[in-house]
Amino acid sequence: MLTMARLPVAFAVLALAGTLSSAHAAEHVINQKGIAFSPSSVTVAPGDTIRWVYTGGYHTVTSGANCTPDGQFDGILSLKSAQYVWKVPASAAGSTIPYFCAPHCIFGMTGTITVTTPPVEHVITQSGLVFTPSSVTVNPGDTVRWVYTAGFHTVTSGAVCTADGQFDGLLTPTSTSFTWTVPASAAGTTVPYYCAPHCIFGMSASITVTGAPANPADVNHDGRVDAQDLSLVLGAWGSAGGPADIDRDGIVAASDLAAVLGGWTG
Repeated sequence: MLTMARLPVAFAVLALAGTLSSAHAAEHVINQKGIAFSPSSVTVAPGDTIRWVYTGGYHTVTSGANCTPDGQFDGILSLKSAQYVWKVPASAAGSTIPYFCAPHCIFGMTGTITVTTPPVEHVITQSGLVFTPSSVTVNPGDTVRWVYTAGFHTVTSGAVCTADGQFDGLLTPTSTSFTWTVPASAAGTTVPYYCAPHCIFGMSASITVTGAPANPADVNHDGRVDAQDLSLVLGAWGSAGGPADIDRDGIVAASDLAAVLGGWTG
């Protein structure tokens, strides 16, 4: 039975639970400015909310392309309705949602919402001298977790039994799983891997990563090749491997500097 003395504790626990459940959700604010939405495009996650804020006139926030509603949402921005809020559903993951203002769509009052795909964990089981499944398709940001069953094994990235430095883990009685988070830099590539003790027996597999290939000269993965990438290459000069080893030849040297200068975007 809950006594009066314990009520504050119970309320605190409930409040904390509510906070934790919403800790990963974000609110994105879009302002109506004249006959424009600002910003006109946002990137959100399922579970996030988008709040459109009114400043003047009469407008709608209507999902659909080519000024044609598609029924996902339809709100009003007016003196009597100063904001409209939409919670991004899980079903929208991985999609781009266009929307418009019905009265002003022909004047270009449109916007877009890009909904990310939540990270997924992919489980691969070591079964004897085999990785099961032997190939998986993942997205950047996903995690891959290998699970041990018996013996002594490694999970080593690289082709033809040669490590490339992306990841290297153990599967043993004292290390029963190994997890790798797929980096943005792996987008658009296929990552081969193997078990070092058993590679010669065919214990190898691959991970296919979706998305457009990242520019290898974009060392810090900010979408540009600029002074920051140059600084990272110079700072790692002479070191073995790592993100600054753009050509993956095992050392940060002149060829990596040339790659940055050749791919310069500023």
